[in-house]
Amino acid sequence: MSEMVKIGGVEVSINAPCEIVTQLKKVRLTVVTGGSVAMTRFDQDEVRFTPASLPRLDAAIADYERQCAALSGKRTRYAARVSWK
Repeated sequence: MSEMVKIGGVEVSINAPCEIVTQLKKVRLTVVTGGSVAMTRFDQDEVRFTPASLPRLDAAIADYERQCAALSGKRTRYAARVSWK
């Protein structure tokens, strides 16, 4: 099985979550700005849609951001702080 995957036309390693999150953010920006709109025509009717799910894309970005942070040693969770004044 290949360790490379194509995201938005760019090949990245599945073992490089920081590179994956960068490419996923580019894809999200393309979707949000209308760059990935598909069009289908039935006689006189025309339908335009985006073949991507933003909630699933956001979940994937958050997951790979956590993986990237874990690899770089960056903490993503902290202990709760209480202040008594």
